[in-house]
Amino acid sequence: MTRSFLARLAVPAAVVALAAGCAADDQTTLTQPGVVPLMARYVAMGNSITAGYQSGGINDSTQLQAYPVLLAAKAGARFNVPLLNKPGCPAPYLAPLGATGRVGGASATACALRRYNLDPVQNVAVPGATVGSLTNNGYASNVLTSLILGGRTQVQAMQDARPTFVSAWIGNNDALGAATSGILGPTAAGADSLLTPLNRFQARLDSAVAGIKASTTQGAVLVGVVDAVAAAPLLQPGAYYYLSRDAAGKFNGKPVNNDCSPVTALGTPNPLSANLVSFQIVGDAAFAEISCDPAKYPVGDARRGLYVLDTAEQAIVRTRVAQFNAAIKAAADANSWAYVDPNAVLAASLNAGPPYNQVRKCQLLPTATTAQQFQTAVLTSCPVTGATTAPNFFGSLFTFDGVHPSAAAHVIIANALATAINARYGTTLPTT
Repeated sequence: MTRSFLARLAVPAAVVALAAGCAADDQTTLTQPGVVPLMARYVAMGNSITAGYQSGGINDSTQLQAYPVLLAAKAGARFNVPLLNKPGCPAPYLAPLGATGRVGGASATACALRRYNLDPVQNVAVPGATVGSLTNNGYASNVLTSLILGGRTQVQAMQDARPTFVSAWIGNNDALGAATSGILGPTAAGADSLLTPLNRFQARLDSAVAGIKASTTQGAVLVGVVDAVAAAPLLQPGAYYYLSRDAAGKFNGKPVNNDCSPVTALGTPNPLSANLVSFQIVGDAAFAEISCDPAKYPVGDARRGLYVLDTAEQAIVRTRVAQFNAAIKAAADANSWAYVDPNAVLAASLNAGPPYNQVRKCQLLPTATTAQQFQTAVLTSCPVTGATTAPNFFGSLFTFDGVHPSAAAHVIIANALATAINARYGTTLPTT
């Protein structure tokens, strides 16, 4: 996204936000020329992506780059954002995974407050939210819940805004913890330890859908759950760390065990190298080395399997995400709402081909068999060690935390939602 575009976007957003505080029940957006009537009072629910979280933090700059702001602009509609003062709450990273600190030199726990009160808030999304917290803050409460919602749930805040249209992108946090930590339990019975069980997800989704239906909305779009196993560049195959070692056998200063090598000592493929290892292990002093074998930690150790997602666990997460998405799509279909599958949107970027500048997920490693192919795979499709800017690290569509989308990705997301809304409701929102 260009600087000039952001400048054009931010000014109107700030102006209308200030005006909203003086006219909570203003109806002018319903009759203003150029406003798409369906989107006249648009409210967005969701978690960190919808709220505008980037690079491990959130502030007024990242919030104004979020897809709901862009979608409202396509409709010519006022959209009140609960802007957070800089440096943020928390402040975003300045480099991958916070290697050189955060914006403004802020600490990881520092939290700047809201710039001013807005009524009604139209982006009610809260970082960390789960599907259950749409109707019950007890499922995922944090300081941003209070700053953004003021004691209400997202559904209550949405209803208070008397929406004409609602979007809800929720469920990512019902699976993300399992995907990024690797602790799913050694048996099938323990596999749900960090995944929301499907029956609970369904019940909580039903409650949220009922809340949307009970509002004044004339339509809605539901967005599915991202398959972090396939898409999040925070998780990379163990072979990447091994192949990216320096002369001392270390990755970013941490030793890499030989169990991450793509081939065994006998020259045969090493299945452990396909286990996904989170970048979080690099900065965790509790781990003396990067290992691709969850069994390296003794049974009973609380760290057993932490940050390492083996292929069986990957399958469990991906199956559950697919079930979540089936439930979300069924809810959209049952209510004649639009539905967007974010994985279909991401697929085009993941498979864009060399050089993989949009998403660097080591796409070429699974098919590499020779030394030259391994080298090409790392250089072409994996995060580049030492790089501090996209697209040379996680890719242009992901920010420095390896999970949250960049401003450029939010443009793609907004276009995908606009396309789905147009198809379902016959609107003519711009899709580019």
